Amino acid sequence: MAARARPSNGSVIDWRKRRQEIADRALPLFLARPWANVTVEDIAAETGLSFWQIYYSFDGQEDVYRTSVTRLFDRLAKRVADRPEPGKTVLETVRKHVDFTAGILRDRSYRQILYLRIRDEPMEPWLSIQYRKKIAVPLIRNVKSAVSEAGNRQGLSIAVDDECCRQMLASLEARIAFPSLLHSEEIDTQSSDRAVDSSARTLWAATYNLDEPMPLSA
Repeated sequence: MAARARPSNGSVIDWRKRRQEIADRALPLFLARPWANVTVEDIAAETGLSFWQIYYSFDGQEDVYRTSVTRLFDRLAKRVADRPEPGKTVLETVRKHVDFTAGILRDRSYRQILYLRIRDEPMEPWLSIQYRKKIAVPLIRNVKSAVSEAGNRQGLSIAVDDECCRQMLASLEARIAFPSLLHSEEIDTQSSDRAVDSSARTLWAATYNLDEPMPLSA
């Protein structure tokens, strides 16, 4: 689809901007029910546009759904990219990144993504791909990079493997994101702080010095 077109009245339509606006305003419909149960007429009523304005901007309601959810992922990905400042020690650096990750999981956009993944992922496997690519992998990469940088500042080659980082993310999701999703409310600060502290210490304990020899098998 062309980025711009000129309708009969002579004005110029920015189709990309129109698609973004429609997608953002239609998101509540797709959170309320699966996209197959949302009609183009529903989207038109929600956005205040005509059926034909929606029709000319998208290839049906599934296209609107995918664009809406992709933009939701992109908004959260911008937060993920804004990694925290490094700490003075490896433990402090780990603590900062775990706390940062917990903040991402408390974000309303994350809860919306989590809900859509639970409801739609069996029929829409691309949701899992988007989640790994834009959320999980960057978060894990940030932690691994931060641990390495913190070790380098102390003259050490410190690392932590992917599986430990995935377990950290899964643990925080179970203790922060799921409760707030199930109860439609923010998890209390004390519970969140305990989850962050526990996950940070577990992740820090899983770090290792690359310069140390691996233990021999028995």
